[in-house]
Amino acid sequence: MHDIPVGLHVDFFKANDVDAKLTVLAHIDVRQLRFRKVEDRNSDDLTVVSALFDRNGTYLQGKQRTLEMRLKDETLQNKLGSGITLKANFDVKPGSYLVRLVVRDKEGQLMSAQNGAVEIP
Repeated sequence: MHDIPVGLHVDFFKANDVDAKLTVLAHIDVRQLRFRKVEDRNSDDLTVVSALFDRNGTYLQGKQRTLEMRLKDETLQNKLGSGITLKANFDVKPGSYLVRLVVRDKEGQLMSAQNGAVEIP
């Protein structure tokens, strides 16, 4: 499902031999979104869910964030070119993980989903 262009980047940092921090970056191209004009603002809400699964597909943890956009015309024009990047962090142990990213907008009812995999030694 790819209604909204979304880029997924997964990275990690090992604090020590048993602890790591997994970072999920979602870069969202807002040009496909349908904004609703309310007074002098362009409005839309994006819900972004990052979920973490183990190598067997068992759900481990997830994070949800809703970005309420109320953008002036000039801000919207600037964001059209560069997009929006959102970040979620997870504390994990070494191992293999599957990351599932889902993005949905409220106004246009568009949705995108991406998968990524990471091996933390």
